[in-house]
Amino acid sequence: MIDAMQPTFYYPVTVFYEDTDAAGVVYHANYLKFMERARTIFLQQKGIRLSDIIAQDKVQFLVRAASISYERPARLEQSLTVATKITKFGRASMHFKQNIFIDVARPETLVCSGDVVIVCTDLQYKPCAIPERILGEIKE
Repeated sequence: MIDAMQPTFYYPVTVFYEDTDAAGVVYHANYLKFMERARTIFLQQKGIRLSDIIAQDKVQFLVRAASISYERPARLEQSLTVATKITKFGRASMHFKQNIFIDVARPETLVCSGDVVIVCTDLQYKPCAIPERILGEIKE
């Protein structure tokens, strides 16, 4: 179920030389890195530090599935914005919709879009429920 009340989080990214291939275009796998950074900062702004939940709650979040679609290339020194929204909560999972734009105010500048499923596991990699404390902070 999509939670229309979940806000979209915006994370700015600058394309550096290390992000590009020989043609000066962002290497395809690096968009996943941009999305990962945006999800991590999104959680940090909700008061959830991944290192803390491992140490205190004995759980971790892992990517279970990722699907990405590329629309146009991003290039060296461009400023991008990663728009991140949780679209669904499961007992042990969160579904994220992430779009990367050259100009977030103009939908036609969509660079790529992705759907990422994150699962909560214990430290032995067995799926487990997202702790209520963490779920409360995310939904806040």
